[in-house]
Parts: sequence; C-alpha cells; structure tokens
Amino acid sequence: MTTYLSPSPPHGERARYLRGCRCTKCVDANKRYCKRYQYERHTRGPRRVDATAVTAEVQRLAKTWSHNQIAAASGCSGRVIFNLIHGQLKNVSRTSERRLLRAHMALAHQPGAALVDAEGTTRRGRALVAFGYDRTYLAGTLQMHVDAVGRLLNGKQQLVSSSTAQAMSDAYQQLASTPGPSNRARMRAAGLQWAPPWAWDDDTIDDPNAHPDWTGHCGTDRGYHLHKAEHIPMCTPCEEAHQQWLADHQHLKGAELRSVIIRARGQASGRGAALAENARELLAQELSWEAISTRLGADQGQIAAALRKYQDQDQGHQQMGMAA
Repeated sequence: MTTYLSPSPPHGERARYLRGCRCTKCVDANKRYCKRYQYERHTRGPRRVDATAVTAEVQRLAKTWSHNQIAAASGCSGRVIFNLIHGQLKNVSRTSERRLLRAHMALAHQPGAALVDAEGTTRRGRALVAFGYDRTYLAGTLQMHVDAVGRLLNGKQQLVSSSTAQAMSDAYQQLASTPGPSNRARMRAAGLQWAPPWAWDDDTIDDPNAHPDWTGHCGTDRGYHLHKAEHIPMCTPCEEAHQQWLADHQHLKGAELRSVIIRARGQASGRGAALAENARELLAQELSWEAISTRLGADQGQIAAALRKYQDQDQGHQQMGMAA
C-alpha cells in the first residue's frame, strides 16, 4: 500500500522548521515568528480576550435581533453567536470582540430597524400558537430563526424591530381565520393560558393594559361564572369582578346569599345565547363554518341550533338558511 505524504513547505518558512528542519533559513524564520509573537503580545495584548463583556452584549442584542442578523452585522459565524448567547465561550479573538461590540451600530441602520414595544407582537404570536401554528411554522412564515420566535413567544423581548412587528401583524391577519395543523401547539398554548385570536380585539391587542375577552363578558361577574361553566382559564379581570361582586353583596347572609349566587350562575351559564352571539359575529366576518366551529369549540349542529333559538328576529331567516 502506498502512503501519501504531503509535500514539505519550502525552506525559510516556520512550517518547515516545525517539521524538523534546522537549516539556517528555517531557524531564522522561526526566530522571526517568535519575536513578532512576543512583540504583539506585549504591545497589543493577548490575541484572545475574556468573553464576559461580549457575551453580555450579544445576549442583549439577541433580545431584539435573530442569530443570523447579529452574525451578518458583526461578520462572525452563527456558531459563535449561538455559543455566546448560551454562555459557552470563555474567550474570543480580539477581532471578534471588536466586531461584536460594534454590531449594534450596523443593526441600527438595517431596514425596519426602528424598535417598537413587543407586547402586541407577542400576543399575536401566542394567539396563532393557540390556533394551531407552532413556532417552526411561524418561523417560516416570518422568515425568522426558530429560536428568535421562541424568545418572542416566551415574552423575553420587550422590544422588536418595526419590520418584525409588521411581519407578525401580516401573518396574524392571514392566519387568524383558519385553524392551524398542530394539535400539540394548541395543547401547549392551553397549558400556558395563551389566548386565541377570537379572545382579542384588533383595536386593543397592542394596548399593554388590555386583556383577552375569553368569554365575551370578561371583566364582569357573568364572565367569572362563564369561565367556571365552560372550563376556560380564569382571567384576572373576571376574578377581580367577582371579588367586587362579593364585596357588594356582603350584606347578604346564608340562604339569601346562596340564592343570589345560584341565580347569577344560572344567568351566566346560558351557553346557547353566548354561542349564538359569538357565531353571528363570526358569520358577519364571512368565516367558514369549519373555522367558526373550531373557534367556538362546538360542532356545527350545536351552533345552528343556538342560532335558531337565540336569533334576532330580523336576522333569523337569513342565518338559519345559512346554518342549514
């Protein structure tokens, strides 16, 4: 068997010295390298520096920008960015340090780089997850790295670029009327109590003080009892409204109080009326019956029956014809 040997470097290069040659030219080449190395070490400092400051800066940038964006702005590899974000590098080259500490200037001049509050963008993303679109699907739609989408959904970003906010808004308008394919995403969102699209008002979803309207009556005592009756995660406004209701009726005692509570609970548990009201609103938006059924968590027969029973007189014939 023939063994291939790579050709030796020419005489006068340090590489030839490292292969064992001790001729005058190779020895001089090694001396020059060592002198240059010592000079740079004492005048410019070590070639690699502690990564603490760079790690903190990259982690700060990662709250707003994706791995790819930071890599492109700094000229560093995506692997370096990933390792820094996860605190896996103890030191970096001086060149990388300089580039990464200046990356924020390049990012600030990218198109759509203006930063806006991330609340509405996060809510829209979570609503789409609750509607069956997982973060991988969203990453493809938004053209973002899946890890960046994950950080956004988990509420780890307080600010996002205006281009990201617009991309999420466009995706929300496109997808919020059609159920997504992932049941696993729906289950995850339910466990985290992420509100689906129908619980949000488009006019207030960007308002940090707004709350999702899970029941159609959130913020009232009726909403509290609807949460209980329909096994919907309890929201803060309904919990507060119920506590206020109890405070307003604290003068009632015993059987009288129980009677009032039972009556309030019975009035709130009229699912048919709420179902018909929500269905009429969704029909007005020209959603398909399949989409309405998925949003309301009821089959089409139940929705049609509720519409027939609780229909407004001037709309009854029209909606019952559509339900049939």
